[in-house]
Amino acid sequence: MSTTRLNPWWLVAAGALLLAYSMGVRQTTGLLLPDISNGLQLATAELSFGFAMQNLVWGAVAPLAGMLAERFGTVRILLAGALLYCLGLVVAALAQSGLLFFIGNALLIGIGVGATTFPIVLAAVGKRFPAHKRTLALGVASAGGSLGQFGYAKLLGELRPILDWSDIFQLFAASTVLAVALVWMLADERKPATTGQMGKSGPFDWRQIRMALRVREYQLLNIGFFVCGFHIAFFSVHMAGLVSFCGLPPSVASDSLATIGLVNVLGTILIGWAGDRWHKPWLLVLVYWLRACLIMMLLLLPKNDQLFLMFGALMGMLWLSTLPLTSGCVAQLFGTGNLASLFGIVMFSHQIGAFFGSWWGGLLFDWYGSYDLALVISAALGLLAAAVHLPMTPARFQAQQIQQAQLQPA
Repeated sequence: MSTTRLNPWWLVAAGALLLAYSMGVRQTTGLLLPDISNGLQLATAELSFGFAMQNLVWGAVAPLAGMLAERFGTVRILLAGALLYCLGLVVAALAQSGLLFFIGNALLIGIGVGATTFPIVLAAVGKRFPAHKRTLALGVASAGGSLGQFGYAKLLGELRPILDWSDIFQLFAASTVLAVALVWMLADERKPATTGQMGKSGPFDWRQIRMALRVREYQLLNIGFFVCGFHIAFFSVHMAGLVSFCGLPPSVASDSLATIGLVNVLGTILIGWAGDRWHKPWLLVLVYWLRACLIMMLLLLPKNDQLFLMFGALMGMLWLSTLPLTSGCVAQLFGTGNLASLFGIVMFSHQIGAFFGSWWGGLLFDWYGSYDLALVISAALGLLAAAVHLPMTPARFQAQQIQQAQLQPA
């Protein structure tokens, strides 16, 4: 069925629900880390490394999946990614050893997330909207990831007292049917290249990708998104450990993560609306600075369930708010023709940050017996990310857009 007849907001809705599945599962399974550790008799640091590798694999796959989607079509790549995602959840659920769990959780899920997440979905959305409405559309689609985080975290909180972690993994795998049912709505308007066209010029432009890598604004966006990945992975994977270390019940962790997801539905849509009206890099300065302040609040104030819920509500306004702004910056600088691959490269930087946020969180806890140093590092990185977006002035963005327009063929 052709998607050209559909109102583009239906495509936004489909993208949001697909991201709800992809990110909802990914960002809540870390809550089961203590249960998995006990069940498989694995150290926290070892499991943290596995989740870190999942993030790294996801990041490495994202730009490749974006290029393949531009070459062969969005639907094919999303379907392949969803099936691998499901397989990874099943393999991890049935694992009786650390190695098999690593294969399922780190490798297969990592590939599956990389082929079903933001670069591909947001590129499909961004191409259907004019520039003055694009960031809002990207924000609404991105909010699906937060909605999924809320839904899956609440579901996990209800299931955890009555089901084993492996049963929860299998139930999450069954929800893959949602993704499979939705991907057709994100079909490309143009016909993808066939295998016989691989040697000819394809939908994506290697020359533009190489040129983008030399643009300072693009380099700084990669640095900022590294920090975003560090923050997201650290709290997604270690929220349960942080809550447990403070002597609070596990439900506080799932409720806090669910609160982050629920509030961020509003936060991401609002930041998308704001990004269509004000300079996006300066909004990113505000988002990262506020994140640093909230992390220091979590470090310094007395730990109780009210603090974690307040942290969740406030952090929820900022959680995935970087996504529509950063992807919108890439589209503003270089257009939407190569958005899946160019944003996929930025996503790889995000996932390198996620690798360190996940792994170092466990290492620092094992070394020092608390998460204090990890929180200090997270706050400092937030200030760094705020600083790197300051040089991205409107004048520099306009100059880059003019240069890109001059490079387009007549």
